[in-house]
Amino acid sequence: MKERVKMYTKVVFAAILILVLFVPVLSASAESSQLINVSGTGTVSLQPDFVTISLGITTERENVQDAINENAQKVQSLKNALFAEGLTDADITTTDYSLYSSAKYYQDPTAGPDDMIYNVYYYLNITLKDLTRLNLVLDTAVNNGATTISSLYYDSTERDAAFDQACDLAIENGRAKAEKIAEKLGVTLGTVDSITVNEGNSYYEYGIREGRGGGGDAATATINPGLVDITVTANLAYTFDL
Repeated sequence: MKERVKMYTKVVFAAILILVLFVPVLSASAESSQLINVSGTGTVSLQPDFVTISLGITTERENVQDAINENAQKVQSLKNALFAEGLTDADITTTDYSLYSSAKYYQDPTAGPDDMIYNVYYYLNITLKDLTRLNLVLDTAVNNGATTISSLYYDSTERDAAFDQACDLAIENGRAKAEKIAEKLGVTLGTVDSITVNEGNSYYEYGIREGRGGGGDAATATINPGLVDITVTANLAYTFDL
């Protein structure tokens, strides 16, 4: 009998202990679930003040050394032409260089099994701070060996300041949404429990052309850059009182 009483006492004590341990957790969980979650956005538009031009030079030859040498010559000729327009080494950055081979019979069915075609690719970025000279630089590139102009990336040196402004707008927008929800629910909005801030796409990128390049008097069409949009999304969680 005494053993049964002791066993019963242990069971009751264990049950009480479990309640003591879990009630605060349940209470905290209930409190933490009383949140209003909103997403606010803010956008600041800027005039771009520089552009990055991505272009490349492709060379194809049946001899690997000829392909490499000719590509190197074309690259140097292109850089010399750009230097003549006032650009410097600091404005030109190599972004990729590759060499690959393929069987010649894909282009010429009469080619032997060991005949190969070699392709050399040289890609570079040009940073241009004077947007009024964009078409001039593009024409210079095309007329001096560029075979690919893949994109233009517009941006602004005022990005950081604009980002801070966009953050403020996003948070204000989120707060206004939370206040409207609280009003509809008939509750009192509290403080911010958590917040995350993300920057969305905030530049303009244009695909331009892919061609043979390397001479002539090519003239690119006038390009209008538009505006650079700095967009921020703020995800906020507000507490509230019933």
